[in-house]
Amino acid sequence: MTDPYVDPATGVLRNIHDITDAAKLTEAERDLAFLRDEQLKRFPLPGAWDTAHLLAFHRHLFGDVYAWAGQPRQVDLSRDGSPFAHWRHVEPALADLFEKLRAERILGGLARPEFLARFTYYFAEVNVVHPFREGNGRTQRAFFRQLALFAGWRVDFSLVDRERYLLGCAAAMVGELGVLAEQFATALVGRA
Repeated sequence: MTDPYVDPATGVLRNIHDITDAAKLTEAERDLAFLRDEQLKRFPLPGAWDTAHLLAFHRHLFGDVYAWAGQPRQVDLSRDGSPFAHWRHVEPALADLFEKLRAERILGGLARPEFLARFTYYFAEVNVVHPFREGNGRTQRAFFRQLALFAGWRVDFSLVDRERYLLGCAAAMVGELGVLAEQFATALVGRA
């Protein structure tokens, strides 16, 4: 199946700036998403901790780059041979996850060990779903940083070792959350 998000002539993701060089698109995306993420640090994005809320984070971060920002992907993705959720399962999987999250009171009122365990679980589960064609990691970190604040905790993802974080995300694909939890323990800097 061809990837409808990619311009077949250039092999580059279709974008609102018509950038046809992959390196230049990566740079523009990084810079624009960084500015939008800085806004989120000062002005939380209102929502109900549901699929629409997560989509709004993606739209906020990547709407200056992609016309499809804030929309669930409609193509299958994998990383290093490990598939993410089939694209038709993205929205039902997120709906189930967020229903569970709300049943757990958005992780409010938990002591540090319990919060860390559940925070890691939900982050890993959203990562396995991988709802977007591009920008999943940055969207997740922004969403979960705000979720942590809502639950009374401060998370600083800049304290995470990138290589260990990526290893943790890969291990979480098969249900092994230890490495990811170890990294998030470093990032969980205290009460909000």
